[in-house]
Amino acid sequence: MKKPQLVWDIKPVSYILGRDALRLSRKRLEEFNKRIVLVDENTLQFCLPVFEEQMENLRIDGVISINTNVNNKSIDQTIHVWNELAKLGAERDTLLINLGGGVVTDLGGFAAATFKRGISFVNFPTSLLGMVDAAIGGKTGLDFGGLKNQIGLFTNPICVVIDPIFLKTLDQKQLLSGYAELLKCGLIMDIDLWDSLESQRYDKVEEWDSLIVQSARNKVDIVRHDTFEKGLRKILNFGHTVGHAIESYLLNKGLDITHGEAVAAGMICETYISSKLYEFECKRIKEIITTIDHNFPRFNLKKDDIPALMEFLKHDKKNKGGQYRFSLLRRLGKAVHDIEVEDDLIRESIEFYIDHKDCECEED
Repeated sequence: MKKPQLVWDIKPVSYILGRDALRLSRKRLEEFNKRIVLVDENTLQFCLPVFEEQMENLRIDGVISINTNVNNKSIDQTIHVWNELAKLGAERDTLLINLGGGVVTDLGGFAAATFKRGISFVNFPTSLLGMVDAAIGGKTGLDFGGLKNQIGLFTNPICVVIDPIFLKTLDQKQLLSGYAELLKCGLIMDIDLWDSLESQRYDKVEEWDSLIVQSARNKVDIVRHDTFEKGLRKILNFGHTVGHAIESYLLNKGLDITHGEAVAAGMICETYISSKLYEFECKRIKEIITTIDHNFPRFNLKKDDIPALMEFLKHDKKNKGGQYRFSLLRRLGKAVHDIEVEDDLIRESIEFYIDHKDCECEED
């Protein structure tokens, strides 16, 4: 991805990827009379200076900062953003520049789409997770009632600018969080990507650029065929059904966990479920679980936690008619969606995760 840079103009969104993507995006930003940047406390300190340096004196009319806390993807933080937009005199021809990870792009997109019935926004993901997942696809969302993404809109930025220059601002925990989404992308649709990831730990990766492009291209291709998640796009939820329940449960207990860590746990559980519902090569099942375990330590969950996790699962957005619906693996590189899964099998998969059991399958 170093050279040449990539520009995908897939209406209604332009994607600019690669080293120097920040500078390449400048013309799009100059189209607006007023430009306001949304950051969190971390990106204010570490990423805004990089942005300003690369943009070479582009006029910024205001900076809005939100708290650095995943729990602050809240309506209160959104009201704060609306208030600041109003104070800064934001109008319909104002551009909101979301400079941050998934919390900033999710909340910023929602705030922009609802302020004065919608102002334009652009996403500059600064986290690996944002680059390969959160900033792409037009999903915005807020957490509500202790549950993930209960309020939100499908609304597209005018542009997504993915520049790996921001990776140098991340700690290992944030890199690892994004790595989970890379693994997921390989598992559901891209065996070549999976094979390149399976052979190394996340902290041994030397060339992130090509991995980011490969994963981003896969997601963009799915989203442009199913913008509103009526069918194919649902496969992107693999690992997220149990993963979101674990994430909500542990965050509510005050634990400092990332979205990617929770999704990794969810992928182990949902790989187990997949192995029970479909003919699946045993060596591949073990390979998947071993690869995830090699990168992500397991959470210290107890069997006494399972009832609470099941309560969170009842609120999953994919449920229909009171039935749990999952996106699962039919085989490595091929996912299916809207699969009904019984309570007992879900509980069994969580017990499997807690007990660190070997997958009970016969070698081919």
